[in-house]
Amino acid sequence: MITRRQSLTGLAALGAGTFGLAGCSGLRPNSTASDGGGAQNLVLGHAGSETDPRQQGSEKLKELIEERTEGRLTVEINANSTLGSWEQMVEGLQLGTTHIVIESILALEAYSDLAAVETAPFLYESDEQFLGVWDGALGDEIKTTLTEETGFELLGNMFRGARNLTVSQEVAVLEDLQGLTIRTPSTQTMVDTWQMLGARAEAMAWDEVYSALEQGVIDGQENPLDVATFNALYEVQPRCTLTQHMYANYHFLMWGEALAKFSQEDQQIIREAADEVGSSYTERTVTNLEEYRTTLEDEGMTFVELEDRDAWVEKVEPIIEELPDQVTAWVEQIRGGA
Repeated sequence: MITRRQSLTGLAALGAGTFGLAGCSGLRPNSTASDGGGAQNLVLGHAGSETDPRQQGSEKLKELIEERTEGRLTVEINANSTLGSWEQMVEGLQLGTTHIVIESILALEAYSDLAAVETAPFLYESDEQFLGVWDGALGDEIKTTLTEETGFELLGNMFRGARNLTVSQEVAVLEDLQGLTIRTPSTQTMVDTWQMLGARAEAMAWDEVYSALEQGVIDGQENPLDVATFNALYEVQPRCTLTQHMYANYHFLMWGEALAKFSQEDQQIIREAADEVGSSYTERTVTNLEEYRTTLEDEGMTFVELEDRDAWVEKVEPIIEELPDQVTAWVEQIRGGA
């Protein structure tokens, strides 16, 4: 079972041509600035497997940066949380032990409560609405403000799709959720959301989730469909409820002070490469979302539509009302069709 879970090469091949392939560098991991003293190595970490779309995005970023800097910069890719949990990797950006981490804005909620703009529940009605926000002026404003607040740069927009609930028993209405233990990331807004909905929220490191589901320690988890697919959650989760309670992008996170130490030319190369990878990643996600669902269904997972979505939205509205004023303003713009 584990071997199968780790070798989903068929789906990994979907869109692989979009991203391209590249090897890993073995150069020094702690160099952070292009100072003319030889090749500088950027350590990139993510929590996905080697068949995960994040890996293919990493490989394409490596290819573009190394090619366009003519080898002045190299990129060392570390998948499977080998550099630690996502919390540890993000912290490592400040310490210089990592230089690029693929994560979403939720990873910054520990550094600024303004990051709750991503984790606030039920803001979007569709993929198109979400992409319109984040490809436009409001998305740029949010990212710029978060950089000013936290010091982290958010490069590229890599659309993940909507987060949905996979669970051990059918959840079609809010009553079905009551008392179930649901794994969430360790961000306060998401923990609060599931608790307010009546579940027991369990903040758990991702590398513990599969075994916890298998052993019945937790009843479910929530993530976009690619996570369920590439981690073979269909082996331990028979149902998926289409809650679509949150939408998110991945970004290439960098520590702003470290990025500023590169030459202007290399900074531009890194930023442009991240934007290009983000566009390709988003196109691939949009194209493959139906394929992910089909794969999960073929493997035995049953999809369930929410029958009382309005009740879920109403239940968590107090979370929206308690958000910081700036986030509330962004929420109003998002809901108003910005």
